[in-house]
Amino acid sequence: MPITTVLFDLDGTLIDSIPLIKLSFQHVFEEMGIPWGNGEVLKTIGLPLRDVAAFYAGERAAEFLEIYAEFQRKNQKRLLKPYPGAEETLSNLQKMGCRIGVVTSKRRGPTQDGLSLTGLERYPEVVVTVEDIKRPKPDPDGILVALELLQALPEEAVYIGDSVYDILTGKNAGVTTVAVAWGIATEQELKEKGPDFFVRSWDQLNRLCTALLTGEEIPAG
Repeated sequence: MPITTVLFDLDGTLIDSIPLIKLSFQHVFEEMGIPWGNGEVLKTIGLPLRDVAAFYAGERAAEFLEIYAEFQRKNQKRLLKPYPGAEETLSNLQKMGCRIGVVTSKRRGPTQDGLSLTGLERYPEVVVTVEDIKRPKPDPDGILVALELLQALPEEAVYIGDSVYDILTGKNAGVTTVAVAWGIATEQELKEKGPDFFVRSWDQLNRLCTALLTGEEIPAG
């Protein structure tokens, strides 16, 4: 069955937000006196921030979240940007009549800020955030809510992401999964989760999506 719907993760997939996220975590850890260690917290990118805060700050989780949010508000305009090729791919999908959505572990406010600041807000028809579901990644709720809103079946949909949690979420939802190489996870970490496809560039992703939508032969490499 040809693909009709393409869903994207946000951070590290559509938006180059990893530098901002890393600096935000470093700032919070320094302010709260939490040992940085080897930066293991960066492996949690893709999970809800509230869960990360609870793990590292315990009863001070609310303080963790406030310091993080304040740092992001002050620096996101300077540091957030779309990945080169993101808008071209989204525009191409839109012209082909593809239904486009975003499924993210971020809260709605920061999600809308990120899409607006990077100029990508006009492309997704549906944006599902952690505030819209009961069970976050790697549970499939976010993807399933997006598919319901777009009136699409799992077998008609693709979920594209940069973290192992994205691949697990897509598999749990029964959609085709595409792992991208430009985010936080390594190629080995992603491939260990068995995505249906792995791409290293936006050009490769654009060609793959075109083939999936048209039913043409999947391009090699």
